[in-house]
Amino acid sequence: MNSVQESKNELEASIRYAEKAISVAKQTIESMEFRQEMAKQNYAEQTGREAALEREIANLKECLKIETAALDRLREDTPTMPVIPKDVAIAIFREGVQSGVVDAVSELEGQTIRVCENEYCGDFEVTFARDVHLDDELDLEWMRDNVGQYSEEFVVGALKGLCALKEFECRIHGVDDQEEKKND
Repeated sequence: MNSVQESKNELEASIRYAEKAISVAKQTIESMEFRQEMAKQNYAEQTGREAALEREIANLKECLKIETAALDRLREDTPTMPVIPKDVAIAIFREGVQSGVVDAVSELEGQTIRVCENEYCGDFEVTFARDVHLDDELDLEWMRDNVGQYSEEFVVGALKGLCALKEFECRIHGVDDQEEKKND
């Protein structure tokens, strides 16, 4: 009876071992299925992202083409530089100079400067010091009244120099003789 009992115990132990092995195998299969499902999902997401990026790249390329074409049209349609009438440019120049001189005269008015000079003549030092009242020495009223009374030839010459040096974004009719761009 011992041998039957031992055989029964061995069979029951083998059954428990087999059940445990089956349980571990089922867990392994579930884990592998879960991993496989996650891998499929990750692949799908990655593929979806790649597809979305490819669509975005295509969209950006199309936008670049559209913007480049628009820029080319703008460059072609750019009008020539605006032209200012010569009389207006001369008036603006005279007004600007007059404003500058009036401001400078206002700063000088009522001012006194001290002039000091030291010189040596042999062993002697000669010192000269004097206060100069600018109102007495300068005719500030004449400056105010006559500024801006420049001849047209003087102003046109000054404006030509400004047009060439400062590369104005406009043209002055009869002063700035550069070629107008032609739209073809």
